[in-house]
Amino acid sequence: MALGLSLGSDSMETVRTDRPVTLDRVRITREIADFWNKTSSAWQTIWGPHIHHGYFEHNRETPVEAQEKLIEKLLALLEVPPQADILDVGCGLGGSSLYLAKKYRAAVTGVTLSQKQVDIAAGLARKGRIENVVFKVEDALSLASFDGNSFDVVWSLESCEQFYDKQMFIQQAFRVLRPGGRLMLATWCSGADEYAGLQAKQYRKLCVSLQLPYMPTIDCYAKLLQRQGFIVRQNADWSANVKETWAVGLASLRAYSFLDIFRMSGWRGLLFARQGKLMREAFDQQRVRYGVLLADKP
Repeated sequence: MALGLSLGSDSMETVRTDRPVTLDRVRITREIADFWNKTSSAWQTIWGPHIHHGYFEHNRETPVEAQEKLIEKLLALLEVPPQADILDVGCGLGGSSLYLAKKYRAAVTGVTLSQKQVDIAAGLARKGRIENVVFKVEDALSLASFDGNSFDVVWSLESCEQFYDKQMFIQQAFRVLRPGGRLMLATWCSGADEYAGLQAKQYRKLCVSLQLPYMPTIDCYAKLLQRQGFIVRQNADWSANVKETWAVGLASLRAYSFLDIFRMSGWRGLLFARQGKLMREAFDQQRVRYGVLLADKP
């Protein structure tokens, strides 16, 4: 199996979590787009309309209830103005974009590297007769089709972990936001700035399996935001409330055989699915954290 990310073989290696595990932006970006083009339909079937964590308070929530509760918790922090212009960067199947457009009457633009995801999201918008949302293929590291000062909110829900250069995305988010605009960043993070030995190999394995160029710590993200000129309003760890997602997700996956998953999404989707247990263990061992950051453009 040829991947842009390499596991490596040195059992005593160290790896920093604030930089890509391999230096090939073009190939990694292409592989991530290809991954979602090939697996999105499968995850829509298995995971439902939202392909992100849920927020569990009572452990009685259904997966969709928990996922929509996560969106509501984030919106409560954002205080989205009426009819806001929102850019959803890394929109996936369009779940958040459609939710924001329908419930909050926001004008939402969702962008993703995957044409397949654009097609699915646009189809869902047509089916739901939601007209105040559009979807397009766009690289989060350039956002080239958008003028500066165009949006009130940049929404990045569990997409930044797949961006090859976090600082480049933050620069672009700052550029397209209007003065007073807000960036919401909810992302998978590492629990440490550096791992060694077994933990370094575990970190690399997660990055390979889940198509993650790298995962900085929450504090590293806060520093990147401040370096760009953002005012960081929120810097929090929501791991305790979201990690149950992996137990729920693994239970959902048990309804499908590995052969079913392979038929729906190929070997890359199968590899992703088989790492759910490792992700749950990483949360339990605090090697992976769930960072929520809210930052204002002055």
